[in-house]
Amino acid sequence: MLRQALCARQSRLVTGAAGAGKSRLLREAIAAAAQPHVLVARWPGVLHDLLVSLAVGLGCEPSRRPDLRKAPSASLKALILKALADQPRCVLIEDARDAEPRTYRFLQRIYHLAECCLVLTATSRDSLGSLKKLLWDPREEIALPPLRRPDARRLFDLAARRFALEALDLEDFRGKVLASARGNPGQIVTMCKLASRSEYRPEGHIHFLPLRIDMLTAFLP
Repeated sequence: MLRQALCARQSRLVTGAAGAGKSRLLREAIAAAAQPHVLVARWPGVLHDLLVSLAVGLGCEPSRRPDLRKAPSASLKALILKALADQPRCVLIEDARDAEPRTYRFLQRIYHLAECCLVLTATSRDSLGSLKKLLWDPREEIALPPLRRPDARRLFDLAARRFALEALDLEDFRGKVLASARGNPGQIVTMCKLASRSEYRPEGHIHFLPLRIDMLTAFLP
Protein backbone atom coordinates (compact mmCIF):
# COMPACT_ATOMS: atom_id res chain seq x y z
CA MET A 1 0.00 0.00 0.00
CA LEU A 2 2.73 2.48 0.89
CA ARG A 3 4.80 1.54 -2.16
CA GLN A 4 1.85 2.26 -4.47
CA ALA A 5 1.23 5.56 -2.68
CA LEU A 6 4.85 6.63 -3.14
CA CYS A 7 4.78 5.70 -6.82
CA ALA A 8 1.59 7.72 -7.28
CA ARG A 9 2.89 10.59 -5.10
CA GLN A 10 -0.02 10.24 -2.67
CA SER A 11 0.30 11.48 0.92
CA ARG A 12 -0.04 8.96 3.73
CA LEU A 13 -0.03 8.70 7.52
CA VAL A 14 1.59 5.52 8.90
CA THR A 15 0.56 4.76 12.49
CA GLY A 16 1.64 2.11 14.94
CA ALA A 17 3.14 1.69 18.39
CA ALA A 18 6.87 2.16 18.88
CA GLY A 19 8.48 -1.00 17.52
CA ALA A 20 5.56 -1.85 15.24
CA GLY A 21 7.77 -1.61 12.15
CA LYS A 22 7.04 1.85 10.75
CA SER A 23 10.66 2.66 9.90
CA ARG A 24 11.21 -0.72 8.30
CA LEU A 25 8.05 -0.29 6.23
CA LEU A 26 9.33 3.08 5.02
CA ARG A 27 12.72 1.67 4.01
CA GLU A 28 11.18 -1.26 2.15
CA ALA A 29 8.57 0.92 0.43
CA ILE A 30 11.19 3.43 -0.71
CA ALA A 31 13.38 0.66 -2.11
CA ALA A 32 10.45 -1.08 -3.81
CA ALA A 33 9.06 2.14 -5.27
CA ALA A 34 12.49 3.07 -6.67
CA GLN A 35 11.71 6.74 -6.12
CA PRO A 36 14.77 8.84 -7.02
CA HIS A 37 13.57 11.91 -5.14
CA VAL A 38 12.73 11.11 -1.51
CA LEU A 39 13.51 13.47 1.35
CA VAL A 40 13.57 11.80 4.79
CA ALA A 41 13.73 13.60 8.13
CA ARG A 42 13.04 12.65 11.75
CA TRP A 43 10.78 15.00 13.68
CA PRO A 44 13.06 16.91 16.10
CA GLY A 45 10.28 18.49 18.13
CA VAL A 46 11.00 22.06 17.02
CA LEU A 47 9.94 23.50 13.67
CA HIS A 48 13.19 25.38 13.06
CA ASP A 49 15.24 22.20 13.54
CA LEU A 50 12.95 20.40 11.09
CA LEU A 51 13.48 23.18 8.56
CA VAL A 52 17.25 22.90 8.96
CA SER A 53 17.07 19.12 8.50
CA LEU A 54 14.97 19.44 5.33
CA ALA A 55 17.25 22.17 3.95
CA VAL A 56 20.28 19.95 4.53
CA GLY A 57 18.51 17.06 2.80
CA LEU A 58 17.89 19.32 -0.17
CA GLY A 59 21.61 19.99 -0.51
CA CYS A 60 22.28 23.07 1.60
CA GLU A 61 25.03 21.44 3.66
CA PRO A 62 26.13 23.25 6.83
CA SER A 63 29.74 23.06 5.63
CA ARG A 64 28.76 25.19 2.66
CA ARG A 65 26.26 27.28 4.60
CA PRO A 66 27.73 27.67 8.12
CA ASP A 67 24.95 30.10 9.00
CA LEU A 68 22.18 27.63 8.15
CA ARG A 69 21.02 27.08 11.74
CA LYS A 70 21.06 30.81 12.32
CA ALA A 71 18.95 31.54 9.24
CA PRO A 72 15.43 32.81 9.96
CA SER A 73 12.71 30.19 9.75
CA ALA A 74 10.93 32.23 7.09
CA SER A 75 14.03 32.11 4.86
CA LEU A 76 14.36 28.36 5.31
CA LYS A 77 10.68 27.82 4.50
CA ALA A 78 11.04 29.81 1.27
CA LEU A 79 14.19 27.87 0.33
CA ILE A 80 12.55 24.50 0.95
CA LEU A 81 9.30 25.29 -0.84
CA LYS A 82 11.12 26.67 -3.88
CA ALA A 83 13.37 23.59 -4.05
CA LEU A 84 10.33 21.28 -3.84
CA ALA A 85 8.47 23.28 -6.48
CA ASP A 86 11.49 23.08 -8.80
CA GLN A 87 12.04 19.37 -8.13
CA PRO A 88 9.01 17.69 -6.54
CA ARG A 89 9.78 15.00 -3.98
CA CYS A 90 8.20 12.64 -1.52
CA VAL A 91 8.80 14.17 1.92
CA LEU A 92 8.88 11.56 4.70
CA ILE A 93 8.91 12.68 8.33
CA GLU A 94 9.35 10.01 10.99
CA ASP A 95 7.97 10.14 14.54
CA ALA A 96 5.82 13.22 13.97
CA ARG A 97 4.01 14.34 17.13
CA ASP A 98 2.67 17.30 19.09
CA ALA A 99 2.98 19.68 16.18
CA GLU A 100 2.05 23.31 16.70
CA PRO A 101 -0.18 25.25 14.26
CA ARG A 102 2.70 26.91 12.39
CA THR A 103 4.19 23.47 11.67
CA TYR A 104 0.80 22.42 10.36
CA ARG A 105 0.65 25.44 8.06
CA PHE A 106 4.14 24.76 6.65
CA LEU A 107 3.52 21.06 6.02
CA GLN A 108 0.14 21.92 4.55
CA ARG A 109 1.94 23.89 1.86
CA ILE A 110 4.11 20.85 1.06
CA TYR A 111 1.00 18.65 1.06
CA HIS A 112 -0.58 20.85 -1.63
CA LEU A 113 2.53 21.29 -3.81
CA ALA A 114 2.04 19.78 -7.26
CA GLU A 115 3.63 16.32 -7.67
CA CYS A 116 4.87 16.29 -4.06
CA CYS A 117 3.59 13.97 -1.37
CA LEU A 118 3.90 14.00 2.40
CA VAL A 119 4.31 10.82 4.46
CA LEU A 120 4.25 11.00 8.24
CA THR A 121 4.79 8.24 10.80
CA ALA A 122 3.29 8.53 14.27
CA THR A 123 2.24 6.33 17.15
CA SER A 124 -1.37 7.40 16.56
CA ARG A 125 -3.42 10.07 14.84
CA ASP A 126 -4.17 11.68 18.21
CA SER A 127 -0.45 12.11 18.94
CA LEU A 128 -0.07 14.54 16.02
CA GLY A 129 -1.58 17.64 17.58
CA SER A 130 -2.53 20.10 14.83
CA LEU A 131 -1.21 17.79 12.09
CA LYS A 132 -4.15 15.42 12.46
CA LYS A 133 -6.18 18.05 10.60
CA LEU A 134 -3.87 17.64 7.61
CA LEU A 135 -4.14 13.88 6.99
CA TRP A 136 -7.69 13.64 8.27
CA ASP A 137 -9.04 11.23 5.67
CA PRO A 138 -9.04 7.61 7.00
CA ARG A 139 -8.18 6.46 3.48
CA GLU A 140 -4.82 8.21 3.85
CA GLU A 141 -3.89 6.24 6.99
CA ILE A 142 -1.94 2.98 7.05
CA ALA A 143 -2.26 1.43 10.50
CA LEU A 144 0.22 -1.30 11.42
CA PRO A 145 -1.57 -3.96 13.48
CA PRO A 146 0.23 -6.20 15.99
CA LEU A 147 1.50 -9.57 14.77
CA ARG A 148 -0.79 -12.53 15.11
CA ARG A 149 0.32 -15.15 17.63
CA PRO A 150 1.80 -17.62 15.08
CA ASP A 151 3.75 -14.84 13.35
CA ALA A 152 4.96 -13.47 16.69
CA ARG A 153 6.16 -16.93 17.68
CA ARG A 154 8.02 -17.36 14.38
CA LEU A 155 9.67 -13.99 14.86
CA PHE A 156 10.73 -14.95 18.37
CA ASP A 157 12.28 -18.20 17.11
CA LEU A 158 14.17 -16.33 14.38
CA ALA A 159 15.43 -13.73 16.85
CA ALA A 160 16.44 -16.42 19.35
CA ARG A 161 18.58 -18.08 16.68
CA ARG A 162 19.96 -14.73 15.56
CA PHE A 163 21.14 -13.92 19.08
CA ALA A 164 22.27 -17.48 19.92
CA LEU A 165 19.79 -18.16 22.74
CA GLU A 166 19.29 -21.86 21.94
CA ALA A 167 21.32 -23.00 24.96
CA LEU A 168 18.92 -21.26 27.37
CA ASP A 169 15.56 -22.41 28.68
CA LEU A 170 13.42 -20.70 26.07
CA GLU A 171 9.96 -22.06 26.83
CA ASP A 172 9.39 -19.87 29.86
CA PHE A 173 11.15 -16.88 28.27
CA ARG A 174 9.20 -17.26 25.02
CA GLY A 175 5.89 -17.27 26.88
CA LYS A 176 6.79 -14.13 28.84
CA VAL A 177 8.07 -12.30 25.77
CA LEU A 178 5.03 -13.09 23.63
CA ALA A 179 2.60 -12.24 26.42
CA SER A 180 4.23 -8.91 27.25
CA ALA A 181 5.01 -7.81 23.66
CA ARG A 182 1.42 -8.38 22.50
CA GLY A 183 2.50 -8.80 18.90
CA ASN A 184 4.92 -5.86 18.79
CA PRO A 185 7.82 -7.05 16.58
CA GLY A 186 10.30 -4.46 17.80
CA GLN A 187 9.76 -5.45 21.41
CA ILE A 188 10.14 -9.15 20.62
CA VAL A 189 13.45 -8.63 18.83
CA THR A 190 14.76 -6.22 21.46
CA MET A 191 14.01 -8.59 24.34
CA CYS A 192 15.80 -11.41 22.54
CA LYS A 193 18.76 -9.15 21.89
CA LEU A 194 18.94 -8.11 25.54
CA ALA A 195 18.73 -11.76 26.63
CA SER A 196 22.02 -12.40 24.84
CA ARG A 197 23.79 -10.12 27.32
CA SER A 198 25.32 -11.71 30.42
CA GLU A 199 23.97 -9.14 32.89
CA TYR A 200 20.43 -10.41 32.30
CA ARG A 201 21.33 -14.08 32.96
CA PRO A 202 24.05 -14.18 35.64
CA GLU A 203 23.24 -17.79 36.66
CA GLY A 204 22.32 -18.98 33.18
CA HIS A 205 18.65 -18.17 33.78
CA ILE A 206 17.12 -15.11 32.13
CA HIS A 207 16.02 -12.47 34.63
CA PHE A 208 12.97 -11.25 32.78
CA LEU A 209 11.80 -8.30 34.91
CA PRO A 210 14.93 -6.07 34.59
CA LEU A 211 15.18 -7.06 30.93
CA ARG A 212 11.58 -6.05 30.35
CA ILE A 213 12.04 -2.71 32.13
CA ASP A 214 15.12 -1.86 30.08
CA MET A 215 13.33 -2.83 26.87
CA LEU A 216 10.41 -0.51 27.71
CA THR A 217 12.84 2.29 28.49
CA ALA A 218 14.37 1.89 25.04
CA PHE A 219 10.94 2.38 23.45
CA LEU A 220 10.04 5.58 25.29
CA PRO A 221 9.46 8.52 22.90
